[in-house]
Amino acid sequence: MAELTKETIMLTANGLFSKDGVREVSIDDICRKLCISKKTFYQFYAQKEDLVADVVTYNVNRKKAEFEKFVEGKNIVQILKSMFALVNKKKTIDRDKRMVKDIMKYYPETFTKHAEDRGKAMHQFFVERFKEGMEQGLVRTDMDVDGIQLLICIMHEGMADYLEGDHHYDGVKVSFKSLTAAFEDIVTRTLLTPKGFEEYSSLTNGKKQLV
Repeated sequence: MAELTKETIMLTANGLFSKDGVREVSIDDICRKLCISKKTFYQFYAQKEDLVADVVTYNVNRKKAEFEKFVEGKNIVQILKSMFALVNKKKTIDRDKRMVKDIMKYYPETFTKHAEDRGKAMHQFFVERFKEGMEQGLVRTDMDVDGIQLLICIMHEGMADYLEGDHHYDGVKVSFKSLTAAFEDIVTRTLLTPKGFEEYSSLTNGKKQLV
């Protein structure tokens, strides 16, 4: 067996948490997977909560790096086009929903801290991109970018909640395709100038690959 490190334990736990949920995976399960004793485990982590905190930090940093690579070199129109392409493929819905829900429920302080930090960072990123888009003539200048960004976030979270259910809301059933098309239409037609929307449409019609 390779030399045991704190990172090895954390990555092993991350895989188990993602597969089975944080609540269901015990320290015994992690030790069994690594073929180590609990005594050895406790040399690295005093309690499960510390391990969960490291797993959350790891995933936050991983997703941050993925996002930075995803948006690198793109203007706001290209970013929106790429992001809606992911929405249409359901790739913006968290792949580790069970793990996230468990952390939210059983480790609320850890979840809240990272969720707030991530939310603030994402909000600031898009507000800055919207302002850049205004200077480039791609985004309308007659709107509150903070309000628009918050509304987009609320709409996306609401759509994710709807999709996790049975695709019904107050007795109305809408297909995933119709819902995402409406979401994309509302955001782009509200946010972009004629110039920005023309560029957005050219990316769609020209089938340019940005993702």
